[in-house]
Amino acid sequence: MKRILALLLAALLLPLPGAFCCAENKPDTSARLYYARTRLACKIFSDWETTNGVNQIGVVPENVRVVVHALNPSFALVTYEADHKTGYVKRVCLENPKTIDPTTTPPYGVDFNHYLVTVDAQDAPVWSAPGGGEALITLHRGARVSLIGFEEGYGKVIYHRQYGYIDSRLLRDVTNVYEIAETAGTDAPIASYTSFYKITTDESNLNRINNIAVACGKMNVFPIGSGTELNFNRDMGPYSAANGYLPAGVLAEGGLNLGYGGGTCQVSSTLYNVVLQLPGLTVLQRRAHGDNGASYLPIGVDAAVGNSTLNFRFRNDYPFPIRIDASAQDGALTIAIYRAM
Repeated sequence: MKRILALLLAALLLPLPGAFCCAENKPDTSARLYYARTRLACKIFSDWETTNGVNQIGVVPENVRVVVHALNPSFALVTYEADHKTGYVKRVCLENPKTIDPTTTPPYGVDFNHYLVTVDAQDAPVWSAPGGGEALITLHRGARVSLIGFEEGYGKVIYHRQYGYIDSRLLRDVTNVYEIAETAGTDAPIASYTSFYKITTDESNLNRINNIAVACGKMNVFPIGSGTELNFNRDMGPYSAANGYLPAGVLAEGGLNLGYGGGTCQVSSTLYNVVLQLPGLTVLQRRAHGDNGASYLPIGVDAAVGNSTLNFRFRNDYPFPIRIDASAQDGALTIAIYRAM
């Protein structure tokens, strides 16, 4: 399934079609994907790229139902039908999303990734826009990254709550993610996702990086058979010094506290974003880090772990075993799921 990069570029360097816009930059409201409620009164904008209020077209009241047409890492395109108003609201404004037609629409917040790549340069910045802008983070040779696709010659990723772009000339080993798990081989993933973590060198963050690596290593060692459950706290824990974990910052009770295993929530949350892409994996338990979620992911797609009420569990309902391949380098935490046989 691997492709030589030059062959990929010939077919894939056109911009990806986006649900957030269509002809003449008008929002595309043809899809009715989810119902949600506003958890607070929220500003609604005519343009998702500007948030300073100059393009505000109104306010959607608290605790009303809206239709969600599309999502990007920060915004949702919605229609408030009672007021005949359509525009963009911040995702943090929404709660309790419900899929209108589960037979045709994936779970809320899912972002399908289509390629798994490896960095092939000493320095490969992740830019805030194709061709430049702000350097969000710099990756180095050997780092693995999961891509949504390619746009204007750049690999497209989700960096925290925005898109990021990597020059495709700095990438190698471009591997297509299988679109249909049931007919997939074992040579390429059936789903993948990358989240990004801080790379500062203070002790707490170095401990957090260690904990991410420990959790990744534990996930890589066993297959998950058909009908078998992965229980993150059970299988990656206990979160103790004896198990290789160090004290680092953990999100708890609305604040940041110090605890063994801090950082493992980013691993469980990244894994959750892989699982969301696979209809044959059934989520049994998952809880977010409060209304605002974890800042390293778009709102609504994180999975907290740490105790009996904070855990991530899913069951493999495919008729074949799967395996998890997780790695962390240079601030890129990448998890892919493969058929095991």
